[in-house]
Amino acid sequence: MKFNLICLLFFLLIQSLFGKDDNQSWTKISFEKKLPYSLKLELAQGLRLKDQLVTLNQAFFEVSISYKNSNGLRINVPYRYIIYEDKIKHRLSFGISYQYYFKPVNIKYRIKFYRLYENGEFLGEDESPLGDLIRNKFTIKYKSRNKINPYISGELFHICNTDNNSLDEYRVSIGIEINLPRKNSMNIFYTVKKEDISTSSPDDIYVFGLSYSFKI
Repeated sequence: MKFNLICLLFFLLIQSLFGKDDNQSWTKISFEKKLPYSLKLELAQGLRLKDQLVTLNQAFFEVSISYKNSNGLRINVPYRYIIYEDKIKHRLSFGISYQYYFKPVNIKYRIKFYRLYENGEFLGEDESPLGDLIRNKFTIKYKSRNKINPYISGELFHICNTDNNSLDEYRVSIGIEINLPRKNSMNIFYTVKKEDISTSSPDDIYVFGLSYSFKI
């Protein structure tokens, strides 16, 4: 219990110290619970800040349920409630992932489709979808014996139903996953991403992230 409290205080300290004009800070706390029939329930709360931590980029609450078979295939259905500075959106997703292990390396591929809603509608004023996206993510993780597992990942975002360039965003991340007592874990990462590639003025964003996962 004492160790978990120290980790949580460290989580909050990093969130309060990090921030630059051209960077963002992402933090998340999640709670996972195994259910019968190989199901898992996860509840998460996240906060994303920018501009030296004085501007809210977004806060979100998410609930998801997933099923994983013995071969490493997982099906996940998350719902996310997203609070922006001037609006609220909802995101419903469907994802499939597969993990392959050959010690000490773990390779994971995930594909996810999600749709954004605002005021109960998924179409904007121009009758185009607010966010019908397909995300492809590939991760390589090294599983070490000292419970500190480095990884690298890449992710591509494709817009559905568009006649222009469908690639809208990409992310490259490096990080470490730390295994903690009672099967809890901490994840520290740094992400470089380019947004709005399909527009004439894409944005380069640099993210420092920290998350903590509790098993209950």
